[in-house]
Amino acid sequence: MNPIITDNAARLKMLEWKEGILDVVLDTDAATEVDDPFAISYLLLSPERFRVKAVYAAPFSMNERAQDPKTGMEMSYREILNIQKLCHKEGGCEVKKGSASYLSDKKRPVPSAAGSDLAERAMKYSPENPLYVIGIGAGTNIASALLQQPEIISRIVVVWLAGNDFNLSPDVYNIYQDVKAAQVIFDSGVPLLHVPCNFVTSHMITGVPELESCIGGKNELCDYLISIVKDYGQDTFAWGKTIWDLGAVGCLMNRSWSKWEITTAPFITDQLTWNKDYTRHLIGNVKEIDRDAIFRDAFLKMGRV
Repeated sequence: MNPIITDNAARLKMLEWKEGILDVVLDTDAATEVDDPFAISYLLLSPERFRVKAVYAAPFSMNERAQDPKTGMEMSYREILNIQKLCHKEGGCEVKKGSASYLSDKKRPVPSAAGSDLAERAMKYSPENPLYVIGIGAGTNIASALLQQPEIISRIVVVWLAGNDFNLSPDVYNIYQDVKAAQVIFDSGVPLLHVPCNFVTSHMITGVPELESCIGGKNELCDYLISIVKDYGQDTFAWGKTIWDLGAVGCLMNRSWSKWEITTAPFITDQLTWNKDYTRHLIGNVKEIDRDAIFRDAFLKMGRV
């Protein structure tokens, strides 16, 4: 049995860049926005770097697509299966339904197949060989797994596109939908690489002309990705769409495609502000990302399906 990590040295060791193939699970609110299908595709089509063990459907609500988290989670589950099919990766990994509600108590997990799978699956790993948990949605499933089985803290590395950079407000969709889950994750001491929205993955912008030039007419996957971007924008002339979630995958793809800092984990207040405390445990925080390199790699892979 590996003890739960309690010191920064062990935590930082787990956050060090690792070459080769990483075992990963992806937690995604796949139907909430157009960026998730790009990230799912990129992950599934990168076997030279990622061994995808499972994809979890995260809850979402508070937008025009779903008015309650259960509906959002069910929509996300169906979209994950759709992207798997378009990538010709049906059955390549397990797909699990996630939480049907958000955390109501920071000490009690929300039961779900996804949370239970992560809690059980992560126990097969170790600090020397961790499971990478890429989160691109609300943190409910991840937080529930941490609450259900705290020992996985020493067996996983969480890479979460959560809030904005720590000099800005954390008031971003993935945090404000389930603030308690975000607080659990940032307070848990789990090895965490925070991937900010503004002003890091906010650079992951593309537009319809670029998409049509790079992946247009290649295959069903590419045509679908272009279509959902077109449907998202009412007027696509001289317009760009941020593909935020692609950055969370891209920053693990190649060491030269992002720059990280090590900093203390901030508190997330109930008022949705970052509260810095320099006595807290250390985490990683992405500061820069190579937009062109990530899009080029993703487009080439998508076009070869």
